[in-house]
Amino acid sequence: MATKFKMGMIRGFLPLCAILLVACETPSTAPPPPFTPVGDVQQLMEMVIDPAADIVWEAVGTIVTFDGTEEIFPRSDEEWSTVRNSAMVLAESGNLLMVGDRAKGEGPWMIMSQALVEAGMVALEAAEAQDPEAIFGVGEQIYNACETCHILYWYTEEDAVIR
Repeated sequence: MATKFKMGMIRGFLPLCAILLVACETPSTAPPPPFTPVGDVQQLMEMVIDPAADIVWEAVGTIVTFDGTEEIFPRSDEEWSTVRNSAMVLAESGNLLMVGDRAKGEGPWMIMSQALVEAGMVALEAAEAQDPEAIFGVGEQIYNACETCHILYWYTEEDAVIR
């Protein structure tokens, strides 16, 4: 009986094995998925990345006046959700910068775009944990990812300030 069971299992798996072997050996002839960029890098910066970064940067802070100190941080689940969503936008925007004609080569552009992905993911984790200190801390990481790229790819000599 055990032999019949084993033989039955083997016979049952043979068609599956054959399909898997053929699938692994047959080169894919499927066309690549459709990809239609809508915005260029400048539009992504203005309409997507900068507004999302501003939300994260402005989510946490301290204002000190003669009247006292005000601590700024998200106070409701809805406010934390806004920060979380913006963090996700930053992370995914780094990916968008690496796709198609937006990518400016394989070197520094890709490294800096990946830095934006990583900073966005850190911000996402901080927002999901509802951790104001972590949100404040990741602000620098986001700024550095953005500013390093701007120095190499955006600013002109007229933008440089000599002191």
